[in-house]
Amino acid sequence: MGPTRENCLELLRQLHVVFQLKNAITTRVWEEHELHPAAGGLLAELTRRGECRVSDLAAHRFVDTSVVSRQTAQLERAGLVRRRPDEHDGRVQLISVTERGGALVDRWRDAQAGFVQQALEDWPDERVREVARDFGALSGVVRDRLLKTGDAG
Repeated sequence: MGPTRENCLELLRQLHVVFQLKNAITTRVWEEHELHPAAGGLLAELTRRGECRVSDLAAHRFVDTSVVSRQTAQLERAGLVRRRPDEHDGRVQLISVTERGGALVDRWRDAQAGFVQQALEDWPDERVREVARDFGALSGVVRDRLLKTGDAG
């Protein structure tokens, strides 16, 4: 039968709160680096994914390519990413994280993890692992549904 409408709405409300908190943590950490949090998030994602095309990043993030292009330009001006032509298609630019960009992401991740560790200091590690696993399962099924319905940007 699946979940009730009320439970789905409560889940969405709680997700909204979690997203607001995540944005507050991200903003706090990135402010000291004079980098917009959205560009910082893109840098972190590019660090995880490795070298790729702007269009691939945009599709993965469910945003327009122009959004990722602007963020990439900001990161490139800051010396945090570099572009190079794709040897298979000269019209395409591949983006990768510079050493400086990788070091910045490492510092940012350490600061975020430290903040969350302090906030959850009374939680057992297994509970944190369970919540992370549940969020991963939730985001996976929602992403799959978006891709199936053609709402992927």
